[in-house]
Amino acid sequence: MTRLVLLHGRDTGGRDPEALEAVWLETLHRGLATAGSSLRVADGDATFVYYGDTLAGLVDGPTGPPVTTHGLGRQEDGELRFVLDVAREVLAAAGAPPEAGAAVGPDDGADVRAEGAVTDALAEALARVLAAIDRFVPGLSGAAVLLFARDVHRYLVDPRVRAAIDDGVADALVGDEPAVVVAHSFGSVVAYEVLRSAAAAGAQVPLLLTLGSPLAIRAVRDALRTAGPLTWPEPVDRWVAVRDPADLLALHDLDAVRFPLAGAREVEILLVDNAAPGHHAAAAVVDGRAVGYLATAAVGGLIDATIGA
Repeated sequence: MTRLVLLHGRDTGGRDPEALEAVWLETLHRGLATAGSSLRVADGDATFVYYGDTLAGLVDGPTGPPVTTHGLGRQEDGELRFVLDVAREVLAAAGAPPEAGAAVGPDDGADVRAEGAVTDALAEALARVLAAIDRFVPGLSGAAVLLFARDVHRYLVDPRVRAAIDDGVADALVGDEPAVVVAHSFGSVVAYEVLRSAAAAGAQVPLLLTLGSPLAIRAVRDALRTAGPLTWPEPVDRWVAVRDPADLLALHDLDAVRFPLAGAREVEILLVDNAAPGHHAAAAVVDGRAVGYLATAAVGGLIDATIGA
């Protein structure tokens, strides 16, 4: 039987993984029912790979998050540049006035000759852009963008973080049975990196379903390219990228322009209406009603067609 492997996004540290999985399955069952499917996924047929506490521990350290929107703490220049690039792209995509993100950065004429001035200028620029997100982007906070981008960057550049997460994901993927992989947000970055690595050799993935993926954000795409060209993950037969155009953490479709893969294979694009607040959540319960990408009929129909046949 085909299994489900579920990979979550960020901001799950400290939460009960069993409760999170229950919400994901409840929301998926709503999507299946909306699609007209009688399929129900039992706990034993789904693997919810939980790395929230691992990620929080490795990124935040034992004293908790070292940064907030207006108090950035000490971060490396490369991380600050990455987060700043992501934040500026989010701000532009939201249609904010051009001057909103026009904070002075170290490449914009500031005097950065003194030791530490580059980092200070980057931090100042980022604080201003994050504050602009708070002001001009309804439903999204600068703090959320900061934590999201920081986690993606640490995963992509820190071997400790990557190894700790990748090992658990690879263990869930490789087995005797095929696996449909459903990966949300940060989880789609993890899924892509694991599935195109040697760790996924032997995995059988008839469907990779990415929900609200940030892979086509320029800073994320460029960081992925440092390891080599963007390639199709070999274990994957079909890849469908699901996105709500109003989801400001999934700014672009994974098409041949924004996410060009070497070779002839292309990602299928599926646009949906995500009713969750902020249009980004994979699964949530709001006023007693399951909402999120997994609740949509389009996602339910894809999963039913793949594992319910």
